[in-house]
Amino acid sequence: MWGRGEESLAFSLAQSGKGSVMDAAKDNDREKLAERTGGREKRRRQPRGAVKSLISAVRMTERDVWILEALTKMRFLTTSQMAQLFFDGSQWSANKRLRRLFDAGVVQVWMRSLAQENVYSVTQRGLQLLAEQEEDTDNGGIAPRGLDGNLDHLLAINQVRIALALALPTIGAELTWWRSDWELRAHGRERIIPDALFGIGWEQDSAQAVALEVDNHTKSPRKFVQKILAYTSRRQQHRGLYGLSDMVVLVVGRDPYWVERYRLGLETIRVDEWVWCTTWQAISNPGMLAPIWHPPGDAHCYSLQELKSLPYGKEGSSHATPALPGA
Repeated sequence: MWGRGEESLAFSLAQSGKGSVMDAAKDNDREKLAERTGGREKRRRQPRGAVKSLISAVRMTERDVWILEALTKMRFLTTSQMAQLFFDGSQWSANKRLRRLFDAGVVQVWMRSLAQENVYSVTQRGLQLLAEQEEDTDNGGIAPRGLDGNLDHLLAINQVRIALALALPTIGAELTWWRSDWELRAHGRERIIPDALFGIGWEQDSAQAVALEVDNHTKSPRKFVQKILAYTSRRQQHRGLYGLSDMVVLVVGRDPYWVERYRLGLETIRVDEWVWCTTWQAISNPGMLAPIWHPPGDAHCYSLQELKSLPYGKEGSSHATPALPGA
């Protein structure tokens, strides 16, 4: 969905066609009028809050398919995330189209509070329509029955994925594969589970394997250092982590103060060549491709392009997707 191979979705917003959902077909089985009053037909009142019946036919645009693919891959997305991916940043356009898809029964909307954005997920009908479009009866998707218990963390992981997917093509690179933590937990038996594992494909067929750690509100330098030490142990083993032995770890934190504490805590162990830290603010501005990645024990910050030329960015297992049992 996000690049070569498995990631089939290209975020080419200029190519996304406009379209509309067909009006609901009339229900032939609807009850006929039981009474006539004053020459007018008296219709049965629908109960308050009754769910609209699904439309019988949906004319899916290419962009609609991309939306369903994204929700299948990432489970939950906010309105603004949808706008970034498919509507050139326009939340008005995103709201308008998502409302039609909601009325069609192919997406579900979750309202957390008046102060928070709506969150969207795919429905079972959406999965069925996506399977018909892809001629694949088993796309591996799940229609959530409720919001994820750790929704803010999941949305944060997805935001990093979106930022990478939109930024990398502008420099001739792309995401070649991606495994979020729920996919890793479903298949792996590893003691350490990153928030995500993914591959960056650079020009001239070079590649990097990357583990992502997103810190939302943990504020525990000790636990963080312990997890990085676990990475160190697996890197030193022949098999590595999920078959990847030369990965780099990118750390994104919500609070700049705690990100700096994490980075300083890593100075006591030799991870200066493969662990890089940044903040949410930096990803938004100056942006994912700017020199925002700060290693332990070094006052200099690097860009993603600079990271690819450092010693760990070499050919080998980075080219392959991780080996997941049963995947």
